[in-house]
Amino acid sequence: MVLARPRGLLTAESFWSENADGIEETLRGTSVLFFLHQVPGLCEELEVYRRWAAEAFVRGVILVNPLVDDPRPALLNELGLATLHAGVEQAVPDTASIVSDNAESTRGVMERLHELGHERIARVSGPEHLAHTLIRDTVARRVAQELGVELRIVPGDYSEASGQRATAELLKLPAAARPTAIIYDNDTMALAGLATASALGAVVPDDVSLVAWDDSSSCQLASPPITAIAQDVHAFGRTIAECVLRIESGQTSFEVPEPAHHWLRRASVAEVTPQP
Repeated sequence: MVLARPRGLLTAESFWSENADGIEETLRGTSVLFFLHQVPGLCEELEVYRRWAAEAFVRGVILVNPLVDDPRPALLNELGLATLHAGVEQAVPDTASIVSDNAESTRGVMERLHELGHERIARVSGPEHLAHTLIRDTVARRVAQELGVELRIVPGDYSEASGQRATAELLKLPAAARPTAIIYDNDTMALAGLATASALGAVVPDDVSLVAWDDSSSCQLASPPITAIAQDVHAFGRTIAECVLRIESGQTSFEVPEPAHHWLRRASVAEVTPQP
């Protein structure tokens, strides 16, 4: 598996360490060795695949973080490397795919916030080149229109700095336009948002509710604890490893779901009291 992440971001998130732990746990004692390599960007990732194929270093690749207009599947096919597509929204024909539930999860969090009275909602998104960011943005806009909710999307990049910047931008809006709930695309940005809200004098959840996509111990220990769109990331890693073993046994075309996301409400989310 190759992770294209800016330097320092991998250690700031617990998602991929928990995921890798699940993979390693399931592969332990088998003939399959798991190798995780981090690079700073897409160009370096593509070069790694070319080098691995030329050196016969690996037999297959776990492809994660599907991209908009993703060049990687065609290259891996050309290089003859077996590929597991993990986290795609739709199964890739004639390959092994783990299918995500981003669309359903996005609809779910928008509907829950609306049920709690939130009519102005913001999304602090992940990187725009990631396919799941586009899916979440698209579905959030669609659901907002259906529910009559005012939605504002601020691009982020998963970093603490982008969480701080986006939160400050949103909370400095005029009161009539200021969101009453903010959904962040990862826990790092949500935690930065919590700190920024406090620095600006906004009380969570009285003034603004906060939600993190993916849970972490940091979200659980925050004050107040942060509501999460949670997934069993360790189980996701085990699912990946189980699929790898199926590929090793000769099964090259199948589809399985990734572990579902679920709503974990904590004290960072409150009901909006209707104004008299």
